[in-house]
Amino acid sequence: MIAQNEVELIHVKESNRFIGIKINNSKIEVHVPQIFHKNVDEKVYHRDLLKFLKSLSLVTAMSEDIQISDNELVGEMWPIESYLWMINDFFENGYYFNREKKYYHDNKGKIDWKRTLRTTPIYSNGNIIYDKLITSRVSASDDKIAQIYKICLSISLKRIGWIYNLNFKVDVQQHMSNQIMIYNIQKELESTFDDVKRLRFRHMLKVIRDIKRDNALSNKSTFGITNYYYVVERMIDKIFKGISAKQLKVYNPYGWWEVEGKKTKASLLRPDTIYEQNDNIYIIDSKMYKYGYTAKKSDLPQTSSILKQIAYGDFVKKMHPGKNVRNVFIIPYDKELNEFKLLNKSKVLEYIGKASGEWNVNDVEHNSIYTYVIDYMYLLMNYNNPNNTLIDELCSSIEEYISKK
Repeated sequence: MIAQNEVELIHVKESNRFIGIKINNSKIEVHVPQIFHKNVDEKVYHRDLLKFLKSLSLVTAMSEDIQISDNELVGEMWPIESYLWMINDFFENGYYFNREKKYYHDNKGKIDWKRTLRTTPIYSNGNIIYDKLITSRVSASDDKIAQIYKICLSISLKRIGWIYNLNFKVDVQQHMSNQIMIYNIQKELESTFDDVKRLRFRHMLKVIRDIKRDNALSNKSTFGITNYYYVVERMIDKIFKGISAKQLKVYNPYGWWEVEGKKTKASLLRPDTIYEQNDNIYIIDSKMYKYGYTAKKSDLPQTSSILKQIAYGDFVKKMHPGKNVRNVFIIPYDKELNEFKLLNKSKVLEYIGKASGEWNVNDVEHNSIYTYVIDYMYLLMNYNNPNNTLIDELCSSIEEYISKK
């Protein structure tokens, strides 16, 4: 009898604390941002948890300009799509076995005439008689790949099976090191032209390659990050169709030091997202701030963030003097909270105000930072599907507020 999984949802207020999942035998802790809204419908809730876990993988697709340290990535990277594929493959096809064709000298199975005709026949009364028929039968061989398949399936079930209330054990033991398993899978992958097998082996490779422990079947695992705002940056960049990382590089301003007649670059500044529409350039900075669950003005971006955003605007305007430059803060929030309903803020995207600095000497539009909240659950569900209506709503709203000045 396998112990029922105990799943605990832990809301985390600080953006620089661990966000992710920890598994210790049957105890599962899912650490989510404070703005994660738990749906009362169990199926929807589990769907949301799966989307949340998938979002953590966005850190592997960060720009090379973003340096994520080993201290920020916690545990192992989980190839969740491969886990899902393994589980689905098992339910559709059962355990995988290498099917091996064997030949027998009997009357059972399918006659292999090509091999039979190569044997020496008997001649009787002018007739040719083959009395030693060779038959073939396909049987499952108990090979290494079949064992590795079970290991990959077991890992997949332990890590995400609980989302689907799958609570059964795969009867398998590990007799090979992770590296040997990778070698064997790679060897099989290179020797087959069967597309389904190749896909299966690729998913198995992804499952094993991300295992850090020597014991791949360990009942303990951790997957997460200590700076979830990196993930939020990527989600907002994707949903608002930001320009590519390669294009974004030209918008990274540097500081300079000049010492003893030699100039040296200081660290660069990197805007999160730049969206271009006609003659307008929108510089979007995504902020994982407490305001998203407190609705308190004191939890809005501070002066240092405002100053940095205006510096981005100055740099972009210098590069494109003929363009209209707009500055934007976007903060994920939980639109279901009473704190926001009291402020009449309950839509997916809501304008809350604008930021500026008293040091501004030029009356240019990018000196104002138009600030919006976006519902986190909507963002989580839709970041892979940019919504042109939402993008147009953001841009139109900014232009409308500018026209009213």
